[in-house]
Amino acid sequence: MHEKYGPVVRIAPNELSFQSVDILNDVYKGGRKFPKSDFYQGFTTFHPNTFGMLDEELHAKRRRQMAHSFSVASLSQMESIYDAHIKNLLDAIDAKGSEPFNLKDLFGYYAFDIIGELVFHTEFGSQKAQDPAQLPPINEHIFLGCIFGMLPSLLPYSMRIANHLPIPWLQDLLNSRKQLRDKTSECLDREMSRQKTSEKQSILTRLIRAKDPETGEDLPKVAIASEAFAFLVAGSHTTSGTLTLLFYHLLRNEEVRQKLTKELEASIPLTNASGDSLPAYTGLEAQLPYAMASVRENFRITPVFTMPLPRTVTDPKGAVINGFQVPTRTNVSMSNYVVHHDPAVWGDDHHLFRPERWLEPSKSLSPNDLAPFGVGHRACIGRNVAMMSIVKILTAVWRRYELELVDPDEKLVVESVGIGEKQGPLMVRGKLRTV
Repeated sequence: MHEKYGPVVRIAPNELSFQSVDILNDVYKGGRKFPKSDFYQGFTTFHPNTFGMLDEELHAKRRRQMAHSFSVASLSQMESIYDAHIKNLLDAIDAKGSEPFNLKDLFGYYAFDIIGELVFHTEFGSQKAQDPAQLPPINEHIFLGCIFGMLPSLLPYSMRIANHLPIPWLQDLLNSRKQLRDKTSECLDREMSRQKTSEKQSILTRLIRAKDPETGEDLPKVAIASEAFAFLVAGSHTTSGTLTLLFYHLLRNEEVRQKLTKELEASIPLTNASGDSLPAYTGLEAQLPYAMASVRENFRITPVFTMPLPRTVTDPKGAVINGFQVPTRTNVSMSNYVVHHDPAVWGDDHHLFRPERWLEPSKSLSPNDLAPFGVGHRACIGRNVAMMSIVKILTAVWRRYELELVDPDEKLVVESVGIGEKQGPLMVRGKLRTV
């Protein structure tokens, strides 16, 4: 629509979609002047969490209570958990030998297991079972949230009525959300019962013990359950989807493959990709500029979080956004896929996966022009959790194996229900590197 109609498109009676990166500063970094719209209420399961809550004061307090648990310093104390599950991933690839295998599934098992232990101190066992049917029905929950959210004037009644409508596909979606809710409740009850006696730390135990640094308040159980549900939904699927798309792009580009391999060979000893001695995350990004350019380029060309992120103009005088006067009470939004493909910023080759664009001194591209985790004070609080997995897995898997696509001519199709993923498997063959 933006290619046809220009930088601003009305996508609903009271919602405008913007293409320019200017909206990131004008709206998403505009603080409380642009609160979230009622769309987000469609994702509420237990109680509004930091993703969906509309109350800005409550959101600020919740972020303060949770911030320490998601800092790099805090996650580094649990890096051995990452390493153990990455070793399981490497063992799974080793077991495939020269046979073709679905790397997308292996990433899915890893991502679900790492969230299980990091957040819930629970072994989900996905990498051991190797059964895609055991992965959580996250797409169904997201799709259901978007359906409810797109008709916000009917909320919360539509969510109540939906349970009684004899529509099979709708009941399937509702049952999927119930599965996720029940899994969260089970893990939360277990962790709360043992957190006083166990010395092991998880993100959940830290939330149970967390206090607001300004008021000293604890998080109530319903709030912990709400945030735990968000971790289960957002923490695994987006990471595995991102890794799948990243490896697809890397394996499709011979020149990129060679440059990435050369950088990793120069920086990471092969013994540090065995699973027994993985490089520490701290300082790794600075060591690997081309690898990080590849990660950024993947975020740009195929971000997995693709739903519009509507905000409401609250100033009675309206607001000027990207040079356009927008009246008060209008919802404004962007899809980061659209923003990431604006030729005015990224050039006419925006449709190409080209990490070099991030390293060219003549261009002033900035990671601040990307929004894979959102931007501003409502950005994803789990960014560091995801980045640690993405960087450590890219480093370990690429350094250890020489991978190739089974079908090098396969065209990429991304399916999205608000969160996108590669359609179909990512079939590869691999062999151990010798240098």
